[in-house]
Amino acid sequence: MDGETKKSRATPGRKGAATRARLMTGARDIIRDQSTMALTAISVSRKAGVASPSFYVYFSDIRALMLALAEDSAESLLVPATAFDTPWPPEDLLGWATDFVEDFVAARRAIAEILLYRNLEADRGDLAFDDARIRAGLPTLTALTDRMIAAWPMDEAPRRVDCFAESVILYASLERFAAASLLPRKNQLQPHHYVSAFARMIATAVQPRPDAAGLAPAAPATIQHPQTLPTQ
Repeated sequence: MDGETKKSRATPGRKGAATRARLMTGARDIIRDQSTMALTAISVSRKAGVASPSFYVYFSDIRALMLALAEDSAESLLVPATAFDTPWPPEDLLGWATDFVEDFVAARRAIAEILLYRNLEADRGDLAFDDARIRAGLPTLTALTDRMIAAWPMDEAPRRVDCFAESVILYASLERFAAASLLPRKNQLQPHHYVSAFARMIATAVQPRPDAAGLAPAAPATIQHPQTLPTQ
């Protein structure tokens, strides 16, 4: 972990924590009203109502601020993962999958700019942002993988790593859709077409086969460490 990341994660006192939170809220407001391109130490400090030098007490630069926002937003992305707490399989599997997709997309569209920045930096090779992306996705990926495996008879179940790979493909596609524009376009597929398609694919992936192994009650969704990724 580099010095910038350590500095962004420093634990301030009560007053300092309040100032840091104001800076992060100010940054979110700027992102919502403008874009991440409008973020500067001066603009964030002004929005938060604090002196500009205070910014550097809590964040070494805008990258450190965006990393903090990405890590802080991870909890809000657990909402779709809690859909897996329902008794399994649901009576209406396609209906459950549709609700899951809609909740997944809504949770990400609420913080779309932050996720776009996080994913761009992760794709560019920034390991801190890549770690934040993996940890945010693991609860959903793990739950979906569990249900893919449980859909098969015990002696026919695919390897966990293979089911996990399929989960990653679905998850990444859903994230890409969540980041796309919702503006309707004539003679093109509309958002509801994609929601229905994703729901059908997920429902098919977790549809229990005859003599399926079944699934024990899952633990509540939590943010996990990338070291928990399956390898076999």
